[in-house]
Amino acid sequence: MDNLSFGDLLSSLKGIALVAIFFGGSIFVHELGHFLAARKRGLKIERFSIGFGPRLFGWTGKDGVDYRVSIIPLGGYVALPQLAEMEGIEGASSEEAEKLPKISYTDKMIVSVMGAVFNVIFAFGLACILWVSGMPVAEGSSSTVIGYVPEQVVTSAGHLAELGLGQTVPGPGFKAGLRSGDKVLAVDDNTVTNFNQISEAVMLGNRKDSQGNPTATFQVERDGKTLEIVVQPARVELNSHSGDRVRVAGLQPHTDVIIGEPTKDSPASKAGLHAGDRILSIDGTPLNNTIEFREILRKGGAKPRILLVEREAGVTAKVSITPQLNTTVNPVSIIAYGDKTPHSLIVLPVTRDLLTKDPAAVRDQLMVLGISPEDPALADILRVGTIIDKVDGREQIMAVRSLEDLEKAGAGDKRDLTIYWKRANGDAGNVTLRKAQVRRGKPVEHAQIGTFFITKPELAYRNPWETCAGIVKSTFTTLGRLFDRGSDIQVKQLASVISITKTYYNLSEDIRRVLWFTVLINLNLAVLNLLPIPVLDGGHMLIATIQRFTKGVLNNKAVIILQYTFMGLLLSLMAYIILHDVRRCSGDSELHLKQQLLERHVFKQQDFGAKK
Repeated sequence: MDNLSFGDLLSSLKGIALVAIFFGGSIFVHELGHFLAARKRGLKIERFSIGFGPRLFGWTGKDGVDYRVSIIPLGGYVALPQLAEMEGIEGASSEEAEKLPKISYTDKMIVSVMGAVFNVIFAFGLACILWVSGMPVAEGSSSTVIGYVPEQVVTSAGHLAELGLGQTVPGPGFKAGLRSGDKVLAVDDNTVTNFNQISEAVMLGNRKDSQGNPTATFQVERDGKTLEIVVQPARVELNSHSGDRVRVAGLQPHTDVIIGEPTKDSPASKAGLHAGDRILSIDGTPLNNTIEFREILRKGGAKPRILLVEREAGVTAKVSITPQLNTTVNPVSIIAYGDKTPHSLIVLPVTRDLLTKDPAAVRDQLMVLGISPEDPALADILRVGTIIDKVDGREQIMAVRSLEDLEKAGAGDKRDLTIYWKRANGDAGNVTLRKAQVRRGKPVEHAQIGTFFITKPELAYRNPWETCAGIVKSTFTTLGRLFDRGSDIQVKQLASVISITKTYYNLSEDIRRVLWFTVLINLNLAVLNLLPIPVLDGGHMLIATIQRFTKGVLNNKAVIILQYTFMGLLLSLMAYIILHDVRRCSGDSELHLKQQLLERHVFKQQDFGAKK
């Protein structure tokens, strides 16, 4: 669901309905603020429009106002000819503004600001509902206690990490000295009260060292002492198509390690572990996170372990268990190629029908899973899902239907290897990989006990004042970082209506999450609309203020030129953001396909009964 494609998004009635109700409702609330204020102040109101451009549908009320929904869903407006000349944006006026009574400076300021005021009131009301009902958050999010600090962090091609092919760097937090159990008090002098604020403070950070590397200063409490630790965050790729990268410190929150139903004949089952058991420690080392527990097992291999387990009514027991080494992935082939910049093309065998769930189906095609690291020159040609049809062998072109076929065709020393590819839509072609060599991917073995782990969702009851103040502060910080050279936040990472629609769809399973996102949207609308930019409400207020305290500096003609100019700039900015949002959706769709291929054809189902 998180990787919903752009096409799926457009065809999703659920996504469209949620956007119409909540995002459209937020725009309606904003314009309602202008409308009611204008009516109260006695201004002429011509139109009340949700969206810009030509009218889709609507009606004319008894008050003479044209209520409409317009074709471009990028906002809305209330046509007030006495407030500002907006003919190029809102359409022609039925009356000349010069013939209407002049309105006061106070009228202009009140009507302009009330849209944002209504958004704030609406957001605060929703935040009050969440204060009463509780907001679902990930386990450990309500605390600032660190549960796990990985030694390595995957910075790109995260989907290939299980194959040992993801791009990794030393874990920033671990390298700096942060450890499991530390309580974070502040990041870059900003006090933090929950784990999300830690991640956000690192992501929005703008500090750098003398070499230009990003830094974040953590203030933590450990064993009753306060320490200051400087971390150099890693830049992690979120989407290969849009190029989105964010700063991360590589930290996980504190979570309980609670096991689910053990697999038959697994070490967990043989040791007498039961669903609901909470593992407190392993070999005397306290556990603070499920991932931490898995990593300890992986590193330790198949050696006996002593677990301290808490059961019903707080009863504790020591359990001896010996993890079992299992190969966790099926075979894949890797075509290593390139000279100055080596790349690995990962190829896996798949069934003729990708949707089949029959494990006995004949595997008779080779498909591209990905390239690590990303190769811009071949990213589109050999993208995920492309079928490898033939390869030029030593003596002749050979059809390849299995890993053995591919390895036979590419056997020997490095050489130029021509691959003939095709796709389900009929596209076909060939590409030559320079200095290529085919090898079988190494089996990945993990020590496992044969159980899944249970997560406990939490409810956060956050004061509405704190919720709203935090979002507004974050919005201003993000806007400031767009113009800060020390930051990694870029304009292309801003969200358009596409990302908003996708987010509403992804949150739709829980109305409380939908309400929280609507709080965020309304407060963002309030802040953005009050920016002193012509066309926006803040621009109207700025122009009105300049006109009041100066004479002749901004006449009507100059105002119109400003409105046209900034509307063009604003539309260009929206187009730029939407373009990157489309790329982001394309990257998410590709990532979703990669994950499907991994789950259906690479990740191996464990059978603990097969080993003695």
